[in-house]
Amino acid sequence: MMIGSILQQMRQAPTFQYEPAELDIKWQPAEMDADWDAIWEEIGVLPSSALTKSLSEEAVRKGLESIQTRAQEGDRVGNIAKGSVTPGQIAFERYMRDGKKEVQLEALPRFGVSIDVRVYPPEIEVKTKGVVRS
Repeated sequence: MMIGSILQQMRQAPTFQYEPAELDIKWQPAEMDADWDAIWEEIGVLPSSALTKSLSEEAVRKGLESIQTRAQEGDRVGNIAKGSVTPGQIAFERYMRDGKKEVQLEALPRFGVSIDVRVYPPEIEVKTKGVVRS
């Protein structure tokens, strides 16, 4: 074969061109939800509406108990003439009743945080074109 014919065949031969693939990745971030309600309830932290209601009920209860205690002490003071009780005894009982304090130490809550995690897999789409004749 002659060089001229080889060159002519090369000129007439189709050319090939490579086109790269297209990669499309769609992803959705993970979702995490933590439920702290059990822990807040255990340590006594309530939602604002429940806290307001609880505090008002507690104030009414303490007020009624205080009125009842004062009335009973007044009845007892009224019976001092009978010799059954002295003012010192009433003062001592009041001191013992009001002086009681309860201390409770808690290091860790009994319940843990409930964590809900949702992980979504990525959506991967590959469009291959490869070698194209031109």
